[in-house]
Amino acid sequence: MIDKQGQVNKYRPIEIAEVQAHLLSIAKEFDRVCSEHGIPYYMLGGSMLGAIRHKGFIPWDDDMDFGVPIEYYDELIGYLGKELHYPYRCCTCWNHPAVLYNYIKIEDMQTCIDDPSISLPIDEKLGVNIDIFPLSLCKDRDRHISSIWRKKALMGYIFLDSTKVNYSRFIHLIKRVLRFICGSPTFLQKRIGKELKNIEPGGYRGNILGRWKGKEIIPVEWYGKETRYLFEDITLLGLKEYDSYLSMLYGDYLSLPPVEKQKPHVSHTFSKL
Repeated sequence: MIDKQGQVNKYRPIEIAEVQAHLLSIAKEFDRVCSEHGIPYYMLGGSMLGAIRHKGFIPWDDDMDFGVPIEYYDELIGYLGKELHYPYRCCTCWNHPAVLYNYIKIEDMQTCIDDPSISLPIDEKLGVNIDIFPLSLCKDRDRHISSIWRKKALMGYIFLDSTKVNYSRFIHLIKRVLRFICGSPTFLQKRIGKELKNIEPGGYRGNILGRWKGKEIIPVEWYGKETRYLFEDITLLGLKEYDSYLSMLYGDYLSLPPVEKQKPHVSHTFSKL
């Protein structure tokens, strides 16, 4: 269950500017490890958009997304596990209960996010973190992602249990039956991980686990190599053909969205210091 307010109050709430400062520090560490070991990566989604439209963070954004070619992914996990030092930690579905899917999160352990969809004590929830997704090679945009997304949706339905939702007894019964039939998260995670690596390679590469589904499956040549963009006071690697990529995701990406959509992903973030 979500913590009572008294447990949350022992931490100091932080605003968006401080959250972004933590994110930028994590991104610097991620960039350092990748650069030292020759591992390519790319800003994705709102991070790529922020680099182009704002030369840094979208003003209301409180996360960062990156992608790493899947053939480098296990190697990267090994380096991050060995070389990250406090307050940073590499979290995956294999070592942290709040990471449900098959991608990496690097968190700042001096912070915590009170995510109501994660039924863990506040001390065990993730801190401010960046997402690092595996980028799989595939032959086309849609054919290979349907099976993975069915498993991902099933995991989300069965194992994420938001306290904001007042499920009926019937829905709880269905969730318990599905858990019995489908097994543990570990079983589904292994199935997804195997499928991500065994997709028939082709002229496309993309983040199959991302929110955009087929839109993030793009021609390999769009990624380019070693293309750096200003992001706040540092530079980070991004896609060479950013205009084609951002137009596919957002349409007129240089225009700001309506004010009512200018909202952060997380509403309650705290510092443990």
